[in-house]
Amino acid sequence: MSGLEEISEDERVRIASDFINAAPPGEFKEVVNDVRVLLANDKLLTRASSVFYEYATDQFTTVKVDGEDTLITKDGSLDGSKRFYDPKSSKSFTYNYLKNEASDVQEEDRDAGAEKWREAIQSALKPYLDEFFPAHVTAVYGKLEDDQVTITVCIEDHKYNPNNFWNGKWKSKWDVKFPTAGGYAKVEGTMSAQVHYYEDGNVQLLSNKAVEESVQISSPNEGADNVVAFIKKSETEYQMAINENYTSMSNTTFKALRRNLPITQTLIDWHKLHGFQVGKDIMNKS
Repeated sequence: MSGLEEISEDERVRIASDFINAAPPGEFKEVVNDVRVLLANDKLLTRASSVFYEYATDQFTTVKVDGEDTLITKDGSLDGSKRFYDPKSSKSFTYNYLKNEASDVQEEDRDAGAEKWREAIQSALKPYLDEFFPAHVTAVYGKLEDDQVTITVCIEDHKYNPNNFWNGKWKSKWDVKFPTAGGYAKVEGTMSAQVHYYEDGNVQLLSNKAVEESVQISSPNEGADNVVAFIKKSETEYQMAINENYTSMSNTTFKALRRNLPITQTLIDWHKLHGFQVGKDIMNKS
């Protein structure tokens, strides 16, 4: 490369991995295909594919297992690679990242010590999610370790509209931890909204918020209702804050990025300007 330092293969793999890991929601395959063209080396792409797991689990990628949607998450990973667990059906499967397909589906045993709590929260979530997230996919995991129950709730909803050059995703994760005897549970949640708009440009929004609370959980049903009430309250407040923030930004911050008028304080007539340029070209040729 004339005048430039040659990039090593390791550096090319790192750059390719960064591109893939930064792919906007709903655009994973397109980014991988573009990276493949840039690398022009399938062996390097194979090395970069190690980031597929991180991307898919971070995005709560959806996949169908026996006709039902479930999520690809770290909490559902069985081997830290391609094998995942669906808590709703209690089935495990092998995931193909490029094809977004599940195969080798097998029945798995549930964690009996946490199941009554897990199932109660899963059932209590459904009315709330059906009302506010029409296309939601949810995975509720449960485990019992050393007399402590841990329930992890992963929620995902998205709308992809590539024909109009935008894609968006909502996801949230909630960890609920409490002793088997009940009492109070510590609930920690993280919510995230990501939007990509790319018509005649490239604009992304990525917003995150973390919350935590202690809720009473003396029985599975009462505990589930209290956990879901906190989730609903937190997500509603977060969504309202996003709406208020960007309504305000459109009237202040975005307007401050450019002048309402040029320095001359007069609007530019672009059509007339183009006509002047055409006339000038004609005169120069004559």
